Amino acid sequence: EAITLLREANLLDYLSMIHFHIGSQMSDIAPLKKALREAGNIYAELKKMGANKLNSINIGGGLAVVYDQHTLSNSRNYSIDEFSSSVVFLLGEIMNAKNVSHPDIFTESGRFIVASHAVLITPVLELSTQDFQEKLLNFKVINPPLIQELIELNKLLNNTNCIEYLHDALDHLESILTLFDLGYIDLQDRSNAEILVHNIIKRALYLKSSNPTDELEQLQVKLQERYLINASIFQSLPDYWGLNQHFPVMPLHHLDTTPLRAASLWDITCDSDGEIGFNPEKPLYLHDVNLDEEDYFLGFFNVGAYQETLGMNHNLFTHPSEYTIIIDENDYEIINAVESKSILDILDSIGYDAQEVSKKLKDTLSNSSFITAQEKSDTLAKLELFLHQNGYLRTTN
Repeated sequence: EAITLLREANLLDYLSMIHFHIGSQMSDIAPLKKALREAGNIYAELKKMGANKLNSINIGGGLAVVYDQHTLSNSRNYSIDEFSSSVVFLLGEIMNAKNVSHPDIFTESGRFIVASHAVLITPVLELSTQDFQEKLLNFKVINPPLIQELIELNKLLNNTNCIEYLHDALDHLESILTLFDLGYIDLQDRSNAEILVHNIIKRALYLKSSNPTDELEQLQVKLQERYLINASIFQSLPDYWGLNQHFPVMPLHHLDTTPLRAASLWDITCDSDGEIGFNPEKPLYLHDVNLDEEDYFLGFFNVGAYQETLGMNHNLFTHPSEYTIIIDENDYEIINAVESKSILDILDSIGYDAQEVSKKLKDTLSNSSFITAQEKSDTLAKLELFLHQNGYLRTTN
């Protein structure tokens, strides 16, 4: 019918390409081969029906990107060589069988081309266990017997006794929590117990890292570390939230040290969905770091396809600042800095009168009778600065 319509309209000579697309992120080569056979035969039949100017087949996109960083997972069951040779061989075979000249072949695998061009880099702001540091222990002159035993277990822990002492520590903690609920020990004793037991667990994990037991691995999952990152999953990784698309994640520090902490990642939005939870089947392990003494950055890779255009200004977080990195064999150069939108810009983009908001804030502050003139001046200066900055936390001056 299409050939008839084109011929009647004197447009048949303008038909130069047929196009199909069977889906994005094809993990299996078999459906593509089936589609190629169908499209190849359609192409050949159209040529025989008089479409003499037809000379191209566009096979669409769909070439899969390997997002999974775990060796036991395989999100693509074919190589690039197999993909290419299958396309060329199958179409060539059909054309030879039907005595039709071979077409030019086009493909539009945009995701495969652009996914790797962008990396999200974000600092870790907090660890959930930073309240369990030994420096925060505050013992009494006379401690309850169970606390004193935990002190000894922590002091004497070594590679030989760590499993036995770990069992004792967990048993003591359960008893202490029961005593606290019954009112027999106070909050300081409970705090000391939790810090000591957490430290014993962590040391046992490191002592047995080369030969972990099932029990220790289960403890890792149960006592996973929560890493608070200066980013918004809704803005920078929307496909994780919307499609459960996992992106490769790795630390940018301590690359010569094996990470051992089972990690879940939490962003700085106020939404409980802004979390990448720990998945025992696809585990993420990160380092145990002291953020008071060092920076710790994470990289999220293969985020160059769709994430920026799908990103949401959820909780008023717009895109992070962006930079282009030019790398050669000897050096690198940072160019094309694109700063993140300011808070006023975001308010304006979602329908508020940003200038009116700014004016009302300043007028309310100026008319306040609760602070001095100097405090008003200082606060106004800070307010002006903050309104023209983005919503992300600043980790440097």
